[in-house]
Amino acid sequence: MQGYAADRPGGKQLRDLSGEQLARYFADTWDTYETLFRGVRESTEAYCVRVHPLRLPLVFYLAHTASFYIQKLKLAGLVGGSGEAEFDERMERGVSPEDPDELAGLTEWPSPETVWAYRKRVRDIVLKVIEEVPLPATAAPRSPIRALLMGIEHENVHLHTSLPLIRLLPPRLKEAPEGWPAVVDERAGASGEEKGPEERFVQCSGGPVRFGDERREADRFRWDNECGRREAEVAPFRVRSHPVTNGQFLEFVQDGGYEESRLWTTHGARLFLERMSEGHPNAWLRAPSGAYRYRGIFDDIDMPWDWPVEVSRHEAVAYANWAGAALISEEQFHALVNQEFGGVGRVADRIGEFNVGLRFGSPRRVGGGDGAALGRSGVDFIGNVALWLEDDFTALGKGPFHVDPLYPDFSEPWFGKETGMLAGASYAARGHMADIGVMRDFMQNHMDQLAGILLARPA
Repeated sequence: MQGYAADRPGGKQLRDLSGEQLARYFADTWDTYETLFRGVRESTEAYCVRVHPLRLPLVFYLAHTASFYIQKLKLAGLVGGSGEAEFDERMERGVSPEDPDELAGLTEWPSPETVWAYRKRVRDIVLKVIEEVPLPATAAPRSPIRALLMGIEHENVHLHTSLPLIRLLPPRLKEAPEGWPAVVDERAGASGEEKGPEERFVQCSGGPVRFGDERREADRFRWDNECGRREAEVAPFRVRSHPVTNGQFLEFVQDGGYEESRLWTTHGARLFLERMSEGHPNAWLRAPSGAYRYRGIFDDIDMPWDWPVEVSRHEAVAYANWAGAALISEEQFHALVNQEFGGVGRVADRIGEFNVGLRFGSPRRVGGGDGAALGRSGVDFIGNVALWLEDDFTALGKGPFHVDPLYPDFSEPWFGKETGMLAGASYAARGHMADIGVMRDFMQNHMDQLAGILLARPA
């Protein structure tokens, strides 16, 4: 599970990219995604039931990334289709409703065997395209090379969003596949008293931040919401030295946080509490004894109280309200990266030091244990989990937003209060997903993600 972007987030500059490297990156990304799904028992029950009330069955996501390649390569004039036009179109676009009832009528799905065969055909088509596609030094918005890279990075995104879904499958319907990275075994203990390092807040001096890219033809892949420029003067603030741990979140649960409606201020929080929440994060399981266990992607283990908690945006904001703080903002995140590492370029140079890219099959304990990289002030905020930001999802620049001609509904339909932003990168972030400070990730408030909580307060 390496690929040409394993040691540098976002991949090489296009002028340095060879056809062989592109083929290797595609194959590594494709095979990693398939390895994940090989951990699901090949049965209708495992693949065709909805494990989350607002997501489609796993069989759709297995087919979807392959269909996406075909449709984007068609738009770029590289292929005519896969030979199965109806399948290409049906599996290209998912449904992301705000109410579970909107999915009630979607019950007819192809068999897992049909989808695996479809993926094999599409893989061969894409590799053939890679053999023939020109490799320019920059990628225009509609260019063939950008369509290919979009397919690869789209699959990296869906790897990241599929992990929390497979986590929700019953253990009898899944098993860690051969080659999947192991869960970290460095926990301090299973007691709720083991809550990680002592809590402290670190001063961030703030200062000027500047991020984004205004070029329409980039020298590497970018999503449309990353085009534009943001400049701001960030006021000094304090930030917690590490993301909130499972042990610290337990205090919120025990204090009745899920029953305090005043804490739940995000759009759609009432529906989340009434229809989706079990009163604790989806990464937790309640044992018959009343104790909590950690629900890993494939295996349940004793609760690692000193790992960062993984939550939805609803839960992240509710916890911040309970703690009398706020989630870190996008601009504050960039100020913190500047102070602690000297900018996003320095983070990219050190990406191999962080828990990203599926080096491990889980988070690790917070606070820099066992050689994990910390910032200059000892802040542990890169890797392990992505971080929910205070910001609603918006365009980056002040001018008109340029919709992606290859993917017009990627960003713009999601601008607004029902969608939150994430920064940093989780242990499973690969390729552009691990391009810290460049990738502007976003997700609906209710979505269970490999994402946690970093609190900020005024200086």
